[in-house]
Amino acid sequence: MTGTSWRYAHQHLGEPPLPDGQLIRRPVVTVAVADHPQVMLAVVDSGSPISVADTTLFSRFGIDPAVDKPIFEVPLGLGARFSSVPIYEVELLLVPPAGSAADTIPWRLHLGARPNWTLPFAILFGQRGWFDRFPTMIDPW
Repeated sequence: MTGTSWRYAHQHLGEPPLPDGQLIRRPVVTVAVADHPQVMLAVVDSGSPISVADTTLFSRFGIDPAVDKPIFEVPLGLGARFSSVPIYEVELLLVPPAGSAADTIPWRLHLGARPNWTLPFAILFGQRGWFDRFPTMIDPW
């Protein structure tokens, strides 16, 4: 990424195993919000058209999705149900894997505020917000 190749792990996020007992592993990266030291887990998903997070995360950016006007809105499906998701421009810090000598990378992206988030990670990075910024190769392990 930006001249440096980082290798992140695939992580099991507590989902039920496949019928053959194999654990489901998701490609994950670690990120943070400037001025908030807590590192968060984010899943990289090439099938998602946009990047989204729970609306509660937006308070760290100084954004209140109930009040602040989004840049635009997009219809987003989850579980075969579509709803309109407001999109805001935010800045995140890509935190290198533990033990890496690489620097933290700040970047601005469009991030959707998804209400009723029940996923076991903070952010889902999609085609807009991740793949349009970071060249990415996902392998099975």
